[in-house]
Amino acid sequence: MPPPPGIAPPASDIVTLSLISHTNAGKTTLARTLLRRDVGEVRDAAHVTLFNESYTLLEEEARLLRLWDTPGFGDSARLLKRLKRESNPVLWFLSQTWDRLTDKPLWCSQQALKNVRDDADVVLYLVNATEPPEVAAYIAPEMEVLGWVGKPVLVLLNQTGPVQDPAAESAEMNAWREHLKTFPLVHAVLRMDAFARCWVQEDRLMESLAALVPETKTEPFKHLKRAWHQRNVDVFNKSCRVISELLTAAVVDGVAVRNETLLERVGIGRTELNKEYQEAREKLAVQLADRITAATNSLIRLHGLEGEAARAMGALAQDQFHAPQKVPEAIWSVVGSVAGGAMGGLIADLKMGGMTFGGGALAGGFLAGLGAYALIRSYNLVRGGDQRLHWSREHFREQVRLAMLTYLAVSHFGRGRGEWQESAEPSHWNKLVDEVLDEHSDGVDRLWKEGVEKEVLPDALSKSALPLVKDCLSCTLARLYPDVSIDV
Repeated sequence: MPPPPGIAPPASDIVTLSLISHTNAGKTTLARTLLRRDVGEVRDAAHVTLFNESYTLLEEEARLLRLWDTPGFGDSARLLKRLKRESNPVLWFLSQTWDRLTDKPLWCSQQALKNVRDDADVVLYLVNATEPPEVAAYIAPEMEVLGWVGKPVLVLLNQTGPVQDPAAESAEMNAWREHLKTFPLVHAVLRMDAFARCWVQEDRLMESLAALVPETKTEPFKHLKRAWHQRNVDVFNKSCRVISELLTAAVVDGVAVRNETLLERVGIGRTELNKEYQEAREKLAVQLADRITAATNSLIRLHGLEGEAARAMGALAQDQFHAPQKVPEAIWSVVGSVAGGAMGGLIADLKMGGMTFGGGALAGGFLAGLGAYALIRSYNLVRGGDQRLHWSREHFREQVRLAMLTYLAVSHFGRGRGEWQESAEPSHWNKLVDEVLDEHSDGVDRLWKEGVEKEVLPDALSKSALPLVKDCLSCTLARLYPDVSIDV
């Protein structure tokens, strides 16, 4: 039975993790990412954190997962030299009184070591992966000091830089594992970048911790691990629903435009009809931009992030869409950047006025006297079963691609990085998403046909879209993280 409200759970049901590292390796930044909230102070300087700070990572039915953010180790070589002079180095070191103003490195090291000895079940030791392991001279003395305390250690690679393809990440990981294998207290090496981690990597961290917590806390941690995973799965499923609703709306969205007359079909007196098609396409574009803005905002909130980028895009839409000629460059270049950069077919199409793919290269359509049907095809629009104009199948495929890349961008954005902002997506994401979409092309085309040609009701379409989106995204994550089981 859980304790009454306000009463702390028994000590055996508290699992404690201590973040330890050399100073300025990004402990507080990673803490913010794992906690999904801003804590502590973050500056690019040594010894910003001066005191041990305790935070609740997760609480579930009177079981508590606690995270300590500690001051960083300072002058590691000097620290080790002093400790080696003593018969009981840890006891001597912790019994000393250091002045945090006159000898901050030793004072901070003492606070960190106290926390490990007194509170930690497992140590999370961060390293700065921007430098190769053989250059990080502080690691050996700090590992020796931690070895005297005797707590198990997981090494986390932080500040790894932009997301890399799996082969490059594996090579980097192997280099660190090889370098650290001489330290028996290190049980595993994991990537956990505060700027670019994904929830899948958090599950990998929990799996590693399960083997290291004290035997008396194995059962409580099993429940905490399950709750952590379920929380991430809930966010994933809600994200899939956001995207499925976005795609469903794109399929059913349409604008009524009259059919062409016989004279207009042969190219006579088509000025007004061409204007109608142009206005219809701009209306569809405005609606699509608004939905992408809203969906991106929802994903940002679901992932515990803050930011103004998507809201700024919405404001831009309101400011600029009153002038239709500004739609391609001012709006759609921004929409493309939401997923992290160049979006290929969709954005190129929109920037070029809808003449670049789907209906073929028809930039000369107006001058060539094409009929209205050919004209709307050049704008990637088709007449649906309801005779309204809808986005074409080719255009819809690119919208699915955009939605998937947007999800990857948001789900890999660590809160420690600050407010949400656009950035160039890794090139291998595009390749993986293309592969997954090729394998699911029948499902994507079926969804489009059901909405545009068969006029299936939106609720039924959304039910079809949800498992398709979920399968596409889980397949993509499985390829990005082949060593982790994607259990959704």
